[in-house]
Amino acid sequence: MPREVYVLHVKPRTEKKVLTYLAAYRCVRYLPLYTKVTKVQRRRVKRELPLFPGYVFACLNPDQRRKMLQTNLLVRTLPVPNPRELVHQLRQVSKTTKATANVKVVNPFKAGDFVRLKSGPLFGLTGYVRREGARATIVVNVDILGQAVETSVSPADCELVADAQSR
Repeated sequence: MPREVYVLHVKPRTEKKVLTYLAAYRCVRYLPLYTKVTKVQRRRVKRELPLFPGYVFACLNPDQRRKMLQTNLLVRTLPVPNPRELVHQLRQVSKTTKATANVKVVNPFKAGDFVRLKSGPLFGLTGYVRREGARATIVVNVDILGQAVETSVSPADCELVADAQSR
């Protein structure tokens, strides 16, 4: 059966449970996570939380999609019109979360220059630059969700990409 890439919009705080079901149905799945350190009763606790709360990415055939809808954990399934672009964006997000601990979800960045990092641990990553005073941040968009990931970078590590469509 042919498979399609979907963004699964899930009910609140059920992302990891949905992953368990997807694994049981032998589906290709992805849930980007980040580590959050909090203090609970004077102890530091590390928690792995979804980077995009409420969303899980999966490759499903029609039968697997039907089974997932029957779990009553999904709000809706969003078909991905351009799976290659989504995979490229998710790889950039994954590279960002692995390379730095200072990652947060922000609104997508529309204004500013489209750049590629030319050095450092995030070499080759592309995104939009936003400046706040002397600090610069790079924003990596995940267009289908209308969200983005932001991390701090040095402006010296960036080079301008002439064509913003070359993502």
